[in-house]
Amino acid sequence: MRKLIKISIDAAILLVITASLQGAVTHIEIQGLEKTREHLINSLLLNSENQAFSNENWLREKNTLMDLDIFADVQIKVEESDQGERLTYNFTELPSFIAYPAMKRTDQDGFLMGPGITSTNLLGLGIHQDILARFTVLPEPMRAKEFTYYIKIPDGVLLPIETEAVLNIFDSYNALKLFNEQSLYSKIEFTRRLSKLTSLMLTGSTLTVREDPDSPVFTELDDNVEMFAGEGEWDFIPSTGAGLIIDTRDRSINTHRGIYSETGISVSGRKLGGDGDFYVIKEDLRIYVPAGKRHIIHANMLSRIRPGKIPAYELYHIGGVNSLRSFSPDPSICAQHEILATAEYRYELFTNRQISFFDMNGYYGLQLVAGTDHAWYLEPDASLHERKYLSSIFAGIHLLVPALERVRIEFGINGYNRKDQSIRFGINLGWYEKAYTQGRRVR
Repeated sequence: MRKLIKISIDAAILLVITASLQGAVTHIEIQGLEKTREHLINSLLLNSENQAFSNENWLREKNTLMDLDIFADVQIKVEESDQGERLTYNFTELPSFIAYPAMKRTDQDGFLMGPGITSTNLLGLGIHQDILARFTVLPEPMRAKEFTYYIKIPDGVLLPIETEAVLNIFDSYNALKLFNEQSLYSKIEFTRRLSKLTSLMLTGSTLTVREDPDSPVFTELDDNVEMFAGEGEWDFIPSTGAGLIIDTRDRSINTHRGIYSETGISVSGRKLGGDGDFYVIKEDLRIYVPAGKRHIIHANMLSRIRPGKIPAYELYHIGGVNSLRSFSPDPSICAQHEILATAEYRYELFTNRQISFFDMNGYYGLQLVAGTDHAWYLEPDASLHERKYLSSIFAGIHLLVPALERVRIEFGINGYNRKDQSIRFGINLGWYEKAYTQGRRVR
């Protein structure tokens, strides 16, 4: 009798376990990977075997995987059976290596182009690497020469941190600071996730600039500013800082909803054994609000306060596609402290349309945009009541593509001249989200 009771209890337990697994995921299959390592994908999946399939987790997975910028598309197939659910993830990969004419538009150097090679998926681990040589095409051919190496290693690939590093070499006539510039810039940035929504960022950088004896002073402002901070042939400005990131965005590329906030402080110059002596107190806030299926309201604000002694070549210039759209960059519009703000409406005509050429895959989308840019800024040694303000309104088209994220063509109005009763217009061409580039717009 005891043996019969034990068999009945075991059978009941087995029945409960079997019933609990009904509707659970019994198998996960990955298809379409030719270059990407499967363990990278598995490390990012939220759905798992022996757990019920969650469509909410799938949407989060897709956004995370597409943000790697190594896939043209990611799809899932859910097959149900008496035993449970079978998940098949199907990936369409972007090319691992792309050789192309590398183009760039900056407020300082104009339109540059040259040869470039990009690895979007180095070692199959989602590591992004760029090697570029670019030269000014407009407004003055060969005025600037730029050589760049860039690498971005996703979180969890080699270390439990996201790593981003860049090395830039420049040889140009600096049309905004008005001196012959030879410089070397390097930066490394580590981002460690603290929780689902928060991360800690640590940065370090160096800037080395050769002094131009023909331009010791910058004379375009109300008060002259020393162009260089050191006494030798080269200026050297090291910098280190930390910041706290709060990120609730659904995606980092083509965001539709959420908030990104980066609050940080850094120290540069003399306290680290270099030239110059200043701090940077920064707040970078970006807000995205969906207003219907195709409508997105976007606002951002970048505030950078820099107490201390700054050489003129480190002043922020305001005006151009990456700061104040429809304005032309002008040496006289620059500042030690700045607040940039944007309010923008986006209408998404379509997104993530697939395109293939031989065995190369890609995607594209298109948005119509309209908005307004604003800038409040202080020149060196100016008091708060001497702050200056500029604004513009604009409209345009954004083409969404891999790697560049978005190509921006924008046309706008930036003022009215009462003397001759004329309206000032401007047109800009830019790459990437302006909320991203305005923090890195010098180059």
